[in-house]
Amino acid sequence: MEKMTRKERLVLGLIPIGSKQAIHKRRLAELTGLSEREAREIIYHLVVEHGLPIGSSTEPGAGGYFIITSAEDMEIATRHLKPRAAKIFKRARALEKLAQQMFNRQLKLVLEE
Repeated sequence: MEKMTRKERLVLGLIPIGSKQAIHKRRLAELTGLSEREAREIIYHLVVEHGLPIGSSTEPGAGGYFIITSAEDMEIATRHLKPRAAKIFKRARALEKLAQQMFNRQLKLVLEE
């Protein structure tokens, strides 16, 4: 595992264990002095680059980031990802069609890893 940056360690240290204790991105940004976008990008790197089990929830009133410790936490963390991804792909397809109509240009948005 790569070494973590100071900001990554700071963010990780503030993420609570379990979905019931989730910390909202706004609060995480306040505590770290980072923007919400920067905090979100750091969490992305903690999960994707460092392989840490950090989930998020969009549950009303209880949404936020948390360390996944159970199958229930994992289900909560993943239940909103596929619908969000489907909406993003639908938007991409709509933009591809618009590119054809507006600019007579075929645009193919591809998913890269």
